Amino acid sequence: MKAEFNSRVDLQREVIKIVNEKNFDNKLNGLSRPAIESWILNNNISNDILKKCLITISEKLFFIANKSQDQITEEYRNLQNSVKNNIKDLKKLVTI
Repeated sequence: MKAEFNSRVDLQREVIKIVNEKNFDNKLNGLSRPAIESWILNNNISNDILKKCLITISEKLFFIANKSQDQITEEYRNLQNSVKNNIKDLKKLVTI
């Protein structure tokens, strides 16, 4: 159970680190929808693909957090892998 929590937190940290390593005027402070929307607004982000990618990651991590109390299923593992793939996409998007 603790390993799943740590894995989710590590994924969140990785996303925030990827975004904040770039030269945006304002830093991303979290992966809640309001935090992402504020970051988008404050940095005048117009890249809809980047916006969608961050929101998708956020939603998946939120779902994983809610499922972390349940027995770890194949669906849970698949979702974690899906988030990892989204993070790879995010890395490409922020370098554009």
